[in-house]
Amino acid sequence: ELSYAVQCVAGLYLSQISFSMDCLFAAVMILVAAQLKIVSCRILKLKAEESGEQGGGSGDVGGGVALENEQKPYENLCQCIESHQQILRFIIRLQNAMSPIAMTQFFFSVLVACMALFQATYSKDFTAVFRCVAFMPIPCGQVLLYCLAAHDVTEQAEAVSQAAYSCSWVEADRRFKRALRLVMCRAQRPLVLTAGRLYPIDRGAFLTLVNASYSYYALLGHINRRSMQDQL
Repeated sequence: ELSYAVQCVAGLYLSQISFSMDCLFAAVMILVAAQLKIVSCRILKLKAEESGEQGGGSGDVGGGVALENEQKPYENLCQCIESHQQILRFIIRLQNAMSPIAMTQFFFSVLVACMALFQATYSKDFTAVFRCVAFMPIPCGQVLLYCLAAHDVTEQAEAVSQAAYSCSWVEADRRFKRALRLVMCRAQRPLVLTAGRLYPIDRGAFLTLVNASYSYYALLGHINRRSMQDQL
């Protein structure tokens, strides 16, 4: 009885740690996606600021005001570039910390889902079947949490490049275009978080892992049927 109580307490404690770790990484990725979206909105806003400043100009405006109107979009763009670089450096640190944990989570989630589905199919105890079916959403939900948050980061990173193309770079001066090319070139490279530096984390990865769980379940079922036939 004492060993059973210790196992229950340890299992509850470890499940809380695992779920808290998953929520932590998911929350961080959501914040990163929000920061990338803010950068995209700031770059798009450069178009409205520059158009408003050009529209407000007239013949009696001094050269100093015109020069300030030309420098303001460039200064705002430099601030956007600096914010973008800081976000990218943070994503590298996030990748280094999350990659092994996500790979471990994916591996055990596939394994647990496969075993739970196998027990729910071939167990003769109705309560055991009910427990396995009720447990199935937990590993799937943990994997889905990573995949949705990481996919949002990838989408917002691509939106930065689209925002750079959408701003009013045609009428801008040379240094504005040169600085904007830095954003375009960096944002064109896909920003994909990976598990174990091998497996990309996105919505497609969730479907792949679900298919992998079902494939392993089918393999176990085939082995189980073969063993039962051999016994007969």
